Amino acid sequence: MRRGVIALDRTVGTLIALSLLAAGALLIAWQYDELPSAPDRITAGPWTDPTGAEWWPWATGAAGVIAILFGLWWLARHLPRRVGGRFALPGGDRSGQLVADAHSAVDAAAQALARTPGIRDGSGQVVADRGQLVAELTCTIEPTADLDVVRAAAARTATELARVVGLAAIRTRIRLRVARSDKTVAVARVI
Repeated sequence: MRRGVIALDRTVGTLIALSLLAAGALLIAWQYDELPSAPDRITAGPWTDPTGAEWWPWATGAAGVIAILFGLWWLARHLPRRVGGRFALPGGDRSGQLVADAHSAVDAAAQALARTPGIRDGSGQVVADRGQLVAELTCTIEPTADLDVVRAAAARTATELARVVGLAAIRTRIRLRVARSDKTVAVARVI
């Protein structure tokens, strides 16, 4: 998504949330007679009892299905998606066909990071997240890993990856997951 869409998304979401909070607070205050000027009963003209009408279950069911489908669509639009890994590079020959395969570079960077002591494995991919290209590296670390060593290796890998890929528009995200059990080789003690 572009920054303008993100800003609109956040603004609309905030306004809807604040409106619902205010409406809920007013309804609670009305229920407990905290609003002295509010009437005891609200009349809606010909719609005095819509819940008793034949069409009410169908209308509420349809509204619920529409709300669910809209919510799922909204969530799906906010998920990061995998993008093609081939990107045109500046320069090159007259045909302008100089491309780089960023997926290979990202996956190789994750494998290089996985060779760090305390990191079990790694994988990588390029995704589009909120309108930005993101090189996403995912590694599993041992529960006993030295976090200073892992942090230094992750920072070094991110710097090297930015240099190798050479795309100014790409960002790097390194996700470190802690394994449930330690698979490092235990050193035998001599007693």
